[in-house]
Amino acid sequence: MASKDVEVPPPSASGTTSTENATTSSSSISTATTATAPSTALSIPASAANQSSSGANLTSSTEGGSTTFASRSSLFTSPIKYSSLKKEGEYLHDFRDGDKTLMNYVNHVGAMNVFDIFLDYTRVITQDSKQSAAAFYKEENASLNRYNDIRYYIHANYVDGYREEKKYILTQAPLEATFERFWEMVWKENSTMIVALTPLDGEKCPIYLPIGSGQSKEYGAIKVVNMGTRHIRDVYDATLLMITKDGSPIRTILHIIFFSWPDKETPIRPTEIIHFIDDINFNRNILMKNAQNKGWLTEGKTTKSPIIIHCKAGVGRSGALAAIDICSRKLDDTFKRGSPAVDVRDTVLRLRTQREMAVQKPEQYLFIHLSVYEYAVRKRYFESIEDVHLDLFVNRKPKK
Repeated sequence: MASKDVEVPPPSASGTTSTENATTSSSSISTATTATAPSTALSIPASAANQSSSGANLTSSTEGGSTTFASRSSLFTSPIKYSSLKKEGEYLHDFRDGDKTLMNYVNHVGAMNVFDIFLDYTRVITQDSKQSAAAFYKEENASLNRYNDIRYYIHANYVDGYREEKKYILTQAPLEATFERFWEMVWKENSTMIVALTPLDGEKCPIYLPIGSGQSKEYGAIKVVNMGTRHIRDVYDATLLMITKDGSPIRTILHIIFFSWPDKETPIRPTEIIHFIDDINFNRNILMKNAQNKGWLTEGKTTKSPIIIHCKAGVGRSGALAAIDICSRKLDDTFKRGSPAVDVRDTVLRLRTQREMAVQKPEQYLFIHLSVYEYAVRKRYFESIEDVHLDLFVNRKPKK
């Protein structure tokens, strides 16, 4: 299945900076009057195109099946072929006949120790098909690249959510050479939210937006105004931004910086990530409704307003966050349908067909499992408290 790169035309001019007065945001989110947004159809400039085609022969562990394992080796047998992960008219992440139920999943993962889960991760990454990255290696694109071993992250990739196409755009942290293209993407894709999983320290991640309340910056034709920042639960900052282009009325978006997720590592515990994802989805719904009321975002099931997520390279932490959200939304939906279902391995495999190298480290893969398990406990998706075994992820030998 071919991955879809998000690409934008080169901006028309270099950015300049200015400072203006603006109103500090209150605890509620409000939007200013705006005009209809430009089309979301993508145009692909030759200099920025990131051509890629992912293979269709990924494999995954057996769906459902027995919840008891005779030996450690049996945890990884009976792979199935991913001949076509997504067909026209279908969602990439959906509920399906034969899905692994929550209890099957818990018993399956409970048969593993940490080392087994790390081994399972190595099997996931070895199933990635080789993908073309011709545009990545072009000399003229060198200034747009952050890492040499992470191929197609230069601009971004669309990534589907649970029963929602293009819910996310996963991208690298903007470089100074890509600031204008980044904001062109925000505008072109009608995004109402940007999530940064790395601090904007000016070194590892350049500062690509005005930081002080009331300050503004111009990135080509796009003007960005900081309307104020709130510090939430000592783990993230939420900044209300107003953006306009070529004299168009203002759009209101939210920029969030999460501080508690070190590069190539994980947060100390899943709890705050679970709350953080809830905050993201809650505020996104508010912002989208406001945008629809103002007329620059269309209403209906086909409405697209992707959440733009980046860390440094846009693969490790960004991929893990998307995977946790996908699994959590699937648990919510399937619980309402009468049988909660989840499969982290299957979710990550599918995610990696749209964003190469998503979920970059085995520790992140383990953290997704821990987060999904805690989410199910907090939402009371288990039939009985006796089904909740908090020692499942503690170092211990697998079941015999």
